[in-house]
Amino acid sequence: MKCDYCEGRYRDKTVVLAFQREGRSVVVEDVPARVCDLCGDMLLSEGTVQEIEKLLERRPHGAAPLYRLRERASASG
Repeated sequence: MKCDYCEGRYRDKTVVLAFQREGRSVVVEDVPARVCDLCGDMLLSEGTVQEIEKLLERRPHGAAPLYRLRERASASG
């Protein structure tokens, strides 16, 4: 799939995302995404965003809580 912003192509990858919740850092690993191989633009599926939102509803604990999404064959689902 061609990138919306440059001449690059989106590739399926697993990424790490960081968020601030209640003044603390929260890191989510193993996030399936499509990432442009030139500019780095990132696309997440609606299902992935919903899973991340559910994780972030939990009260963070510790210095930097770490969550992992289940492995997926594709970021499109």
